Amino acid sequence: MVVAKPVKRRTGTSDHLASLSDLLHDSQTDAARLFEHGLALLVQALGVDRALLTRVTGLGYEVFWWSVTPRASMDGIFEAPEKGFCPFVIAHPDRPLTIPDAAKEPRWRKAPGYLDLGIRAYAGVALQVGGKAIGTLCVQHHAPRLFTRAELALLRTMGHLMARTLESENLKRELQAALDALELSSAIVEDSALLSRRSGLPNRRYLDIWLRSSLFMARRRREPMALALWSQPMVAGTKGRLAAAVGHLRGEDLLVELSTDQYLLLLPHTSDSGAEVLLSRLRSTVGNHPTGATLWLPDGKDMTLKSALRRAAKAFTDANRDALPLLWNHG
Repeated sequence: MVVAKPVKRRTGTSDHLASLSDLLHDSQTDAARLFEHGLALLVQALGVDRALLTRVTGLGYEVFWWSVTPRASMDGIFEAPEKGFCPFVIAHPDRPLTIPDAAKEPRWRKAPGYLDLGIRAYAGVALQVGGKAIGTLCVQHHAPRLFTRAELALLRTMGHLMARTLESENLKRELQAALDALELSSAIVEDSALLSRRSGLPNRRYLDIWLRSSLFMARRRREPMALALWSQPMVAGTKGRLAAAVGHLRGEDLLVELSTDQYLLLLPHTSDSGAEVLLSRLRSTVGNHPTGATLWLPDGKDMTLKSALRRAAKAFTDANRDALPLLWNHG
């Protein structure tokens, strides 16, 4: 999500806590700022390659926020975050996992986190909400590294803070989702034409209502929304596969029938790399169909869905012509 920004390097327990105090003062109640600056602080204070947040979804593990130094990358991390030791952290949520050097520890030297991703040093804690582990906060490094008690205390404190923030954000989203569901339910009672009888999916009129609340949050967060467009014929089994795909989506995602045999997937606060991971997983359910995609940041230059849809449609046309599984059009 972000490249680590320079922060004042501090060492020792008191200085780490001072950095955390500065972070809280800067981020206030904005979750995005807390994640961005908190992860950057960990990268800088601990001198590691990357810090990232993962969460467990219906589609498996997902990286949803990260910070990385200019010398490192996220290659392989997005596609398979579960290789990076987080399943062990989730399975043992009450204690942090620290690996000073995976290459020298029999338990980890054959692990995919080391062999496939090149992670030699690792420290991670579980993010717990309501007594349930919902994700992880971790730092990763390409070289051996010992983690001091002060550094692990900072990681645990940051994990607790981010878990509480996620809990608060989840409650806000649940409340907003309940309000949206009430509005949509009322609209459906008044107008059954919001759902397609052909596919069983919401249609374009439903999308117009859904956008009212989603656009507000997208503009507030200044986060992109990924759009993916594809076509598939309504043959035997298609309706069931589409219904199964809806069941695997995240809570804020939406799959609609845009027109006959044409489907649009909207993924709020999702980057192109994150969207590619979700789409690759959905193909096992809906099948392989040439797909056009774009990113939409609803701001003053692109307030309506029209221009983003035009980009996605152009990418879909080109992908279909060249028989490509996925083609992006960033405009």
